[in-house]
Amino acid sequence: MRPGAAVLATLRANPKTAIAAWGFVVRGGALLDDIGGACALSCDQFRQTSIYQITVQDGAGDYYIPYGDRAARYCDVPTGLPDGTLVVTFPMNGCALEVRDVNGVNRFYHDADGNSMPLHPPGILKFRAASADYEGAERTTHMRALRYFSKDVQDKLEVKNRGGYEHDVICVKRGTQWQVYSSANILLNGDAWQVKDRVPSHLGSFDD
Repeated sequence: MRPGAAVLATLRANPKTAIAAWGFVVRGGALLDDIGGACALSCDQFRQTSIYQITVQDGAGDYYIPYGDRAARYCDVPTGLPDGTLVVTFPMNGCALEVRDVNGVNRFYHDADGNSMPLHPPGILKFRAASADYEGAERTTHMRALRYFSKDVQDKLEVKNRGGYEHDVICVKRGTQWQVYSSANILLNGDAWQVKDRVPSHLGSFDD
């Protein structure tokens, strides 16, 4: 396995290559804040697998969007940031990522359950990726997870942070655009692996 710092550098410089080679999960207590913002990111191997954990920490250089149940929490990200800047968020299962231009600033929303945005959100819509966009038509990650454990068992495992599945959506600044990628992962007790086929990895892009 490559050192986490090298993997994170590849994700910044060549996200398509990084997502194809490794899975990514995003963790950190700040992901449950009321409002997101600037952060530092570290990267380490996850459970001795081919998946890497990106951890949100105090600092600057990158950004995080928090999650709240039945909420649309957000962070404001200025335009003109350096190439390789990352915006990460809490893992998604049924949620949506939405980006709006609010007075010249990119406001990134984590829309819980895909149905929690304000009735009249501010600004102009630039991008939205809902569950159908990152799960794919066959809901491959979900269906494969059910092969390993029933829905009831899966729910219990997720509560104990011992298993389940998740989609980790990562935005990468490249040139004049933001590229949006998804890593689909199945987690079972001490094991974890990325689902690489039949699920979208590149969700699209939008202008900075």
